[in-house]
Amino acid sequence: MKKIGAFLSALSLLAFSAVMAAPASAADVYETLKGDPQFSLLARMIEANDLKFRYTQGTITVFAPTDAALRAQPGGVDDMLTGDNPSGKENARALLLYSIVSGRHTPETLGGKVTEATTLQRGKVRIDGTRDPIRYGGEFGANVAGAAISASNGNIIPIDALPIPVFEETTPPQAQ
Repeated sequence: MKKIGAFLSALSLLAFSAVMAAPASAADVYETLKGDPQFSLLARMIEANDLKFRYTQGTITVFAPTDAALRAQPGGVDDMLTGDNPSGKENARALLLYSIVSGRHTPETLGGKVTEATTLQRGKVRIDGTRDPIRYGGEFGANVAGAAISASNGNIIPIDALPIPVFEETTPPQAQ
């Protein structure tokens, strides 16, 4: 009986040691944003607009406006921080999803070329890596403002503005 007790004690100690020695898993994109003070407003916007799940699933790159960029946004972002107005919430969700693309990108992998990517908002975005700084989006886009931050399911690239998509206007054909 003593041998069994000693064996179980040794086995428990070995299992405990293995658990303690295992590396902690890296935080996902959402948790990484939430834990970084330069993205506190963005994290609040994500929560207010029920988009946390978009930042925790799949392999993604988030072009993340910093707090300084959001505070400088013409017209402000206060309406995006509450999620109270259904119309405002829909607009906020579209803007937030426009800043997310599939895959794991860094300024180094985007540099020296022009990349067209599909956003989680389902539109296309042009990432101009031939510019310095790299430009995300067109006329109302943003510039890369820092190195990529790695998370378990992707990367976060700080940007200096809230990018806004520009849609081509088309005139529908007239009925005959």
